[in-house]
Amino acid sequence: MRSRKAAARQRMFALGGVLLLGGIFGFRLVDLQVINAAQYVEAAKGKRAVDITVPALRGDIVDRKGQILATTDERYDVQMSPKNTRIKNGAVQRFNSQTEETETVPFEQVLAEIGAATGQQPSEIKKIIDDALAENPESDFAYVKRSVDLTTLNKLKELDIPWLTFSSVFNRTYPNGAVGGNLIGFVGSENEPQAGIELAQDACLVGVDGSESYERSEDGVRLPGSTVVTEKAVNGGTVHLTIDRDLQWQSQQIVNRTASETGAEWVMAVIMDVKTGELLAVAEDGSVDPNHVAGTPPERRDSRAFLAPYEPGSTFKTITVATLLEEGVATPLTQNLTPARWNPEPNVSFGDATTHGEMQWTLTGILVASSNVGTAMLGTQVSPEKRYEYMQKFGFGVSTQAGLAVEDSGLVAPPGDWDRQTVYNSTFGQGLSATIVQTAGAYQAIANNGVRIPPTLVKKCVRPDGTEEVPAHGERVTVISEKTAKELHRMLENVAVNLENRGFLELPGYRVAGKTGTAEQSDGHGGYRSDYVNSFAGFFPAENPQYVVVTSIAFPQRDGTYKRLLGTWGELASSVIKDYRVTPSNTPFEPYPEEY
Repeated sequence: MRSRKAAARQRMFALGGVLLLGGIFGFRLVDLQVINAAQYVEAAKGKRAVDITVPALRGDIVDRKGQILATTDERYDVQMSPKNTRIKNGAVQRFNSQTEETETVPFEQVLAEIGAATGQQPSEIKKIIDDALAENPESDFAYVKRSVDLTTLNKLKELDIPWLTFSSVFNRTYPNGAVGGNLIGFVGSENEPQAGIELAQDACLVGVDGSESYERSEDGVRLPGSTVVTEKAVNGGTVHLTIDRDLQWQSQQIVNRTASETGAEWVMAVIMDVKTGELLAVAEDGSVDPNHVAGTPPERRDSRAFLAPYEPGSTFKTITVATLLEEGVATPLTQNLTPARWNPEPNVSFGDATTHGEMQWTLTGILVASSNVGTAMLGTQVSPEKRYEYMQKFGFGVSTQAGLAVEDSGLVAPPGDWDRQTVYNSTFGQGLSATIVQTAGAYQAIANNGVRIPPTLVKKCVRPDGTEEVPAHGERVTVISEKTAKELHRMLENVAVNLENRGFLELPGYRVAGKTGTAEQSDGHGGYRSDYVNSFAGFFPAENPQYVVVTSIAFPQRDGTYKRLLGTWGELASSVIKDYRVTPSNTPFEPYPEEY
C-alpha cells in the first residue's frame, strides 16, 4: 500500500514538472512573439552578419640568388561608422587604470586623439563624418586614414573607440628602389600591374582572395568568436629572375655615370651568361624607381633594352662574316682588294668611315678595319634570301621571349621588300634595327660555339605549395658550326687587340673578343641624324667564352665618347670578373693575318 502511494506521488511530481516546463516555454514564446517582440527585433538588427574579402598577398619578385626585388607589405586602413558617432554624442567610455574608474571622453577629445595618431587635424576628421552623414544619414562606413603603419594602428587600438574599425591592406614595395626598375615594372594604386615583370608575370604573382564572415554589434564592434572562414586565401607565387641584383646595381651605376660624362640621350648595357642565355644585368640610365613612378618621365618607365630598337651598325658585320664563313663563300684569310668607296650599280653608293687607298685586306682585315665596302663586296656574294635566313636564326627580327609582356622585335624586312641600297647596306647593319638584347643574343650564339640560346629573364614561378613552373623561352638553335664559331672568336680577338684606345678596354689577364659599332640613326623624316649610337659587343675570355657584354651610348654631346665606350665595357666586364671569379686566360692569342 505504501509503495503504491509513493508511486502515485512520483507520478504527480513528474506531471507537475512537465506542466511547469510547459508553462515556462509557453510564457517565453508569448514574450518573444507578443509582449517584447519589437524589442527583440530591434536587438537582432543590432547584430549583423558581415561578409568580408580576405585579400591574397601578391607574390614576391626575387633575383637569381633569392634577393627580394619586389614584395608586399601589410598596412592598415582606418575606418569608422559615421552614424555611430551620434551614439552618446560621440563620447567614449574608457576605463582609467590610475583612478580605476570609467571615464567619459568627450567627442572633441576623441577626435583630437585620433588626429594625434594619424597626423590629421580634428576638424579634418569631423568633416569626414559630416560629409558622410550629409550624403547618407545612415552612413555606416567612411575612411579616416588609409594605409597607416603598424605603430599608428596600435596607437589607435589603444584608444578603444567602438565606432573605429581597421582592415589590412597590402602595399607593393621595392626595397632596392631603381635597381632593375625598368625590368621589374610597377603596379597601380590598387596593386594592378602596369609594366615590366609585374605585368608580364601577373598570372604567377596574383593570388586568389579568400572570404570570411563575422557578426558585429550595433556599434560596429566585431563579436568575439563569431568569425567563420568560408574560403581560405591563396597567396601569389614567387617569380625568380635571372638578374643578379648586385651586378645590376653596379651596371646601373656605370651607365648612369657614362650618361652624365658623355651627355648622351641614353646609355644601355646587357650582361649575359654564354652557356645559359640568362641575362645577368640589363642596365639603363635613369631607371624608374617603382616606389616613386611619378618621378620618372613616362617615356623612361619601360625597358628600352627590349622596346627601343636601333640600327646596330658595324656590330652587325660579325653576322655577315659568320654567314660567309658558314656558307663556305669565304674564310678568315679570303683576300679582297678594297677601295674606300664603291658604286656597285647605278644609284647605289657608299664608303668607309675613313679615307684610304685600295687595301689588300683579308676578310679578317676587313672586320678589323670595319670596312663597309669590304663587308658589302664579300657579303653580297650570298643571296639576300640566305642572309635573311641567318639574320632570323641569329635572333634578329624575332621576339626574344625573355619574359616581358611587350617587346619590340626590331625591323628586319624580308628580302622582297629591300631596295637596291638595302641589299648592300644591310651587310653592315644599316636598313634594319635591333634591340640591345637581340644583339647580345646574337653574340651569345657566336660565343657559345654557334648554339643560340634565347635570352632569358625569367627563370621560374614557384607557387606557395612549392610547385615550380618554368616558362617557355624558345628552342636552342644551332646557327653556325663550332668550326665557324671558333674562327669568329679569333677574328673578333683580332679586332679587339687592334682597337684604337685599346688600353681603355683591357682586362689584365683576360683575352677579349668583340666588335665596335658607330651607327647612324633615322631622323624620322627619311634621312639620318648627324650624331650616332656608339656600341661595343664582345665576350670573354676569348679562348673559352663565359660572358657576353654589350653596351651602347646614344647621341653623345661631348668628345672622348669612344674612349668612354671602351671604358664602360671594361668596367662592366671587370664587375663580372670580380663577382663571378672568372678564371683568367692561360693560352696565347694566335692572330690571323689582316693583309696580304
